[in-house]
Amino acid sequence: MALLFPINPKRVKWSSEVTQSWTVNEQTSASGKRRAMSYQTLPAWQFNLEFPALTAEERDKLFAFYSRCKGSLLPFFYKDAESYKADKLRLAQNTDGSFQLVAHMHGQQEPIEYADMLSVYVDDVLQDASSYTVDRGAIVFTTQPDAKAAVTASYEYYWKVCFSDSKITLKQLYKDIFSASVKLKVVR
Repeated sequence: MALLFPINPKRVKWSSEVTQSWTVNEQTSASGKRRAMSYQTLPAWQFNLEFPALTAEERDKLFAFYSRCKGSLLPFFYKDAESYKADKLRLAQNTDGSFQLVAHMHGQQEPIEYADMLSVYVDDVLQDASSYTVDRGAIVFTTQPDAKAAVTASYEYYWKVCFSDSKITLKQLYKDIFSASVKLKVVR
């Protein structure tokens, strides 16, 4: 069973942030010529979430979840409040014949491992859930569709993340009202 972030991401403050970064190795010669290289094929993403008003129950869920993950040790799945949905998206076929689900983040697409609310279509015909399985975000058909068939899907996806920090602090604002800031980084 997938380990899912326990707090509804729609409870975040509107000023929460998403950061994209790339590691670039750069050298400049004596003449000023620049050489640059990155070993990343996909960007690094970080979600900086602020929860301005958690209940005591949500506080306890967050502390328990953080303990279960042992801080930043174990990855889990997080459904972002904004970037979480694909609608009738055409799927690319992997070399093994499966079809990969992808996440969208500001024009960037990348493979995902976990999704729910999944509907799969072959040439715009909805497929019965018994006609395929999902293996680490890839749709594997029991009977492979025709090579020219368009395979599309609608789904809500989760980002595979871990906590960026090895400590968490929740601040009590009022009786049974708490705030928290959490940083999650995408892991692959």
